[in-house]
Amino acid sequence: MIDIRRHVRSGMLLVAAVGLLGGCHGLRRPDMARLPGPAQDYLLVSTYFMAEGSLVSRLQDGGLSGQQVYDMAASLKYGKHTIMTVLQKPSRRTRREGRQAVALMVACANQPDPSTLNGVAPARCLPGAPLMPVNANGQVVVPPAAGPAPR
Repeated sequence: MIDIRRHVRSGMLLVAAVGLLGGCHGLRRPDMARLPGPAQDYLLVSTYFMAEGSLVSRLQDGGLSGQQVYDMAASLKYGKHTIMTVLQKPSRRTRREGRQAVALMVACANQPDPSTLNGVAPARCLPGAPLMPVNANGQVVVPPAAGPAPR
């Protein structure tokens, strides 16, 4: 007598194996560079707004040093400027700069809380940016107003 369960079970196993192997050789998903320009701009702007939301959320959580807040504000300003440039003068170069600016914003949003680092200063998220002037108490130093030059 033929055991139908055995044939059904082996048939289902064969279908599952073919499905798994077929999924490995499926069509590649297109990356962002292969999309038309307006689609790239749309994705870049929506990514910018997500990064901006994560920055605002991180600022609201608190626990950041003054330098980290300064870096976040600088990355947000730079990101907004580059996204506006992408929208006004779209090109490969401006889109690349826009993607880098959004990546910088995400890096600034992912900064660690300084209280968890046992007194060690956290790494800067802005490469090569000038340091914010602070005094011995960690407070921001406002540069003196420029008066008349001495004679």
